[in-house]
Amino acid sequence: MDNCDDERTDDPLKATAPADGPVDRLYRDRAARLRRRLQRRLQSSEEASDIVQDAFARLLGAAGQQHLRQPEAFLNRIVRNLLIDRARRSAHRPKHVEIDEANEPAVAPAQSDGIEVDQLRERYRAAVAALPPRMREVFLLHRVDSLGYGEIAERLAISVRTVEWHFAEAIVRIGRELDIP
Repeated sequence: MDNCDDERTDDPLKATAPADGPVDRLYRDRAARLRRRLQRRLQSSEEASDIVQDAFARLLGAAGQQHLRQPEAFLNRIVRNLLIDRARRSAHRPKHVEIDEANEPAVAPAQSDGIEVDQLRERYRAAVAALPPRMREVFLLHRVDSLGYGEIAERLAISVRTVEWHFAEAIVRIGRELDIP
């Protein structure tokens, strides 16, 4: 099994931040503890891992654009906001929507909307296809097959941290290709 402490190229911060920068140190010092805290709160290791990855990705983006005086405080604010967003989504979104005549849109979408959606889908498929093979495999196992990080790590005989890095990097690369901030 891969050990990310020995193989630092799998560290999600190594690829995008200067070695031993403040975000890198914060990730090494706080990510595992933050993940455990969120896991206890959310009762889901996958959701906790997703929130930690999203939080550090946002922190990394903010750190690249401005000098952060208190990155740990900023990280805590990001996590708090992600938890609020998660709660809002789950409170306002039904878990399941029946597909029947009552849920049909009143007005059919314009043809241009359909074309735009088709073009976006093609760009998305191209972005996924352009990912390196292992990264694409991790991304598809998580998004298409709905496997958790632990299951993917076990299936591919790599560490969970390596799975996290591949997935986070895939999201960044796909977002870049689709011009998503």
